[in-house]
Order: sequence, then structure tokens, then C-alpha cells
Amino acid sequence: MSRPNLVLASLLVCLSGPAFAQTTDSLSRRLAMIPAELYLADSSLRIVNVYKLEALAVRELSHQSRSAVLDQLARDAYRPYAPFWKGYMGDEARFREWAEASLFAGDHPVNTNLAGILNLRLDSLFTASANWLVKASGRRPRGVWYIVFGPGWTDMGGFTDGTMLIDLSKVEPDREAIEWKLAHELTHMVHGASTGGTDPDGGTVLQRTISEGLASYAAYVYAAGRRTPAQSVGYTDAEWSWALAHERELTTAAQPYLASKTRADLNRFASRSERLVDAGPPAVAYFLGFRIVQAYVAKHGAASWTDLLALPVRQVLSGSGYAL
Repeated sequence: MSRPNLVLASLLVCLSGPAFAQTTDSLSRRLAMIPAELYLADSSLRIVNVYKLEALAVRELSHQSRSAVLDQLARDAYRPYAPFWKGYMGDEARFREWAEASLFAGDHPVNTNLAGILNLRLDSLFTASANWLVKASGRRPRGVWYIVFGPGWTDMGGFTDGTMLIDLSKVEPDREAIEWKLAHELTHMVHGASTGGTDPDGGTVLQRTISEGLASYAAYVYAAGRRTPAQSVGYTDAEWSWALAHERELTTAAQPYLASKTRADLNRFASRSERLVDAGPPAVAYFLGFRIVQAYVAKHGAASWTDLLALPVRQVLSGSGYAL
């Protein structure tokens, strides 16, 4: 037997031997221990671990036919959560078509990155972030998170009804990065529930600016010195320095848009691919909102950022004294 064939034979032995089987069994055991659903913050926050159900089904491909696994995926992972899937991807037929083409592929993260995803210990991240926010603010995040292997159209985001999503087909398995994002997004959930849609400036550029700034500031406080203001708003040091040096230029450019509710204007402020000022950084809402919260805290005390969770945004702006 030639040397290349010897190497191939050795590899096949490794992939079919006791060590490989032990690793596979270990992953299956770890998956089985994850709850399908988790309730936090006095049951105000529901975490649905659909990815567990998908991974368990896909791992049956070595024992069952593709059609049988598709049936299992539809039964366990799609139908119980059909409203979510319809909003994200489509009907069951579309789900089946996507699953066979994507989830069954050997290079899909459900096959290549499952150990790394399990090492994230997502349930513990949600628990820590939710407990911190309740303790800091006295308010509970309310809503539902779906954690899935999906089409990878986003890594982490939300729907118009407030439902939240983590798509593990897209998200990088970086525990620390996800930790900061969760603190940010859970603050959004508390803020939205607290204002209850009664703010007369709801849906405006001003509201989006303060909402993003508040959530970014909460993540900054949660980090407790492990994140800079620049990192907390998703800026490089250079972008943050430019924004500080040109702050008056940014606030002047922002003023005509504050009352707007048009999608184009909201994107101009919040999209990571758009800039309010050509030479400036993107997503200026995060920077300006963060600076408003900083100004408010400077006037009212370190813990006062939690007061903003329930204040109308115009009151936040006036109470900060920030010149916007």
C-alpha cells in the first residue's frame, strides 16, 4: 500500500474508531442535557433552544434515512414553532427544502461547529445577563428568544413583534462577544416593555438614537471595565476618536432628522453600512445615544441610567442637557 493510502486508511480508522465514537456520544449527551425551553426573570423571558432539536435530528442521519430525519425535523423543530419559522423563513415545505440542502451538508455548522457552540453555554449567558439586568434596574426583560440553526440571514436580531433570534448558522461562537450583545438586546426588551409604546416620539430617529445609546451603555456598565465606550457602541478607537473630535458636526447634521420616522432616515442613523457625515463613522445613532446617556449619568449619578428605561425620550434628552 502506498504512503498516501496508508494515511487515508489511518484517517478512516480514526473517524470510525472508539475515540470518534466517544466524541460523538459526548456531544449527544451534552445536547440531551440542554432544555428545549428555559424561563428566566420570573418567567417573563422565554428561551427556546430549537437548535438542540435540529442537531439531535441531524445526528440521526447515521441511523435513519434522509426522509425520516426530515420528518423528525418537521415534527420536533418546525411545527411546534411554526409562527416563528414562517416569519423567518417560510412554510414547512420551504423549511424541508432548506434543511435537506443546508442542514444535511457536511460543512454546515451543525456538523462542523457543534462542540464550539455547546461550549458557549448559551443558557448560562442568558441567565447571567437577565439576572444582572433585573438586579440593576428592578425591571424584567419580557419576550421570547429563538436560538436556531437557520438560513443565516442574520446573526442576532429581532422581529417587529419583539420576538428575538440567534441564528447559529451565522453567529460567530465567541462567548464574550455574545455576552455583550445579550446585555444590549435584553436592555432593548426592558426598554420596549417599560415604555409600552406610549412615547409620542416612538418610531422616530430620536427614539432609535436613545434606545441604541441606552442599550450600548447598559452593555458598557455590564462589562464593568472590560469594554471601552468605543467597543460598547461597536466602533474602532479611530472611529470613536473621530466622532468625539467632530461631535458638534454630528449633532448639527442630526437635528433635521430627529422627528423622522422614515425607513431611509432610520437606516441613515442605525445601519452599519450608512454614514450621516461622509467622513464620519457609520451607525451614528449608537454614538450620539451613548453620549446622551453619558451626559444624563454625569448629571444624575452612576445608577441613573436605569431611570431612562421608562422615561420618554424627549425627557431623557432634556434631562441630559446634551446639545442635540
